[in-house]
Amino acid sequence: MEEPAQKIEEPRQPMTKRPFLLTLICLFSFVLFGFISILFFLALFYSGWITEVVNKYTPENMESRTKMLAFILGGFLLHATSLTGTVLLWQMKRKGYIIFAVSGLIITAYQLFQTKISFLTTAVYIVLIILFGIFYKRLR
Repeated sequence: MEEPAQKIEEPRQPMTKRPFLLTLICLFSFVLFGFISILFFLALFYSGWITEVVNKYTPENMESRTKMLAFILGGFLLHATSLTGTVLLWQMKRKGYIIFAVSGLIITAYQLFQTKISFLTTAVYIVLIILFGIFYKRLR
């Protein structure tokens, strides 16, 4: 008699436990980037009104609706990408850090070249990139 074929299981990688500090950083990042992404998404529908308000209160810097729409769309895409990177970091994936860091660096670079944006807000992005980077070796 033949023995029934046994199922051969593939070796699984052991699940690495997420450090508590990484969990806290991820939760902060979820709230921050989720909220900003929602605000940029809603602003997409009101870009004409936002353009009118900006032009009314800063007539020396007249902005076109297309330029304002591009700014809002870019902000939404970059913050949503950072949120996606945070989701992958929550799952302990290295790819998440790369995605988060690239989009965060683009946002940071833009903010550094804008003289009217507080360095404090830019520092939040830089600190998040550094804090997530501390855990890079523990990611799979």
